[in-house]
Amino acid sequence: MVAHFKVTPGRHPAYKVTKENVEEWLGRRHPWFQPGQQRGDDRHFAVCPYCDNAIQLKGVYKETPGGARRYGSHVGSEMKGFAFNRLDLEFCPYKLKASGRGPDSRRAPGPVSRELTDLAINEFDRIVLILRSDFGFSFSDKFAGDMLDQWLDSEGHLYTGAHLRNLPWMIAYFGPVQSLFGQYVGKNVELAEGIRTKVPSARITSEGQLVKGHQWFKLELQCLHHRVKVDDEDASLVETLKLRVRDFTRTNEAAKAPKVYEKQIIFDPDRFEALIHVSPEQAQRNEKLLAVAREIATKRGII
Repeated sequence: MVAHFKVTPGRHPAYKVTKENVEEWLGRRHPWFQPGQQRGDDRHFAVCPYCDNAIQLKGVYKETPGGARRYGSHVGSEMKGFAFNRLDLEFCPYKLKASGRGPDSRRAPGPVSRELTDLAINEFDRIVLILRSDFGFSFSDKFAGDMLDQWLDSEGHLYTGAHLRNLPWMIAYFGPVQSLFGQYVGKNVELAEGIRTKVPSARITSEGQLVKGHQWFKLELQCLHHRVKVDDEDASLVETLKLRVRDFTRTNEAAKAPKVYEKQIIFDPDRFEALIHVSPEQAQRNEKLLAVAREIATKRGII
């Protein structure tokens, strides 16, 4: 049961399935509205914001069985006026079982995977803006570029758990394990406190930069454990991953490295969509980060 819809496929806003939104954005126009022989048989259609395939909107004007919420249900076949790709449908998060979402699981290329690659390059500054906020500190442009480079190298756009609304966090998920040395971690109060109390050989300057103290140390950050569930209350998709920092000063084994900091990151796809749909006149783009993305893409022969 899909909780949101789009009007058309591609880079367009998603809206919650409500009577008001259906009337506002779809109206009673073909192909989104298809009348039945009786008014109660009228059907409303839209586009799934996760896989770009057609969905039928249920319960817009008529209560669903048991008074359940309004939702979208995948049509599952070709339909005039709508795009259809069976592969993208198969890997829609509302269709895919959890067992098919392992970090090593991959799918064949399709329209969604191509759109993800394009978004990763052309919206990279906005992706980084979101991740810096979620991480709690402004990691360097090189740190960000290394995440994108690894995402491309790992073919993150083909990961079975990737879709059109979780790209920023997938780039973090597939990013390499990275050293925090030299990063300005001070704005993340909990992380900074964890470093001060658990890694005495490290030092954080008054500007918040992590630098060498009286001894060498090795602190590394990784994003892991991508989890997906459908909320029982409103059928919205809830996705999370863990941001973890460990002290590898005395061991190279993750299981033995002391945990310095851990945070659960809850994905906020509406925030990402709001950024990419800011009008060009009002948008404040980070050209330096966009240049980093273009350089990485050029090196890999993508552009």
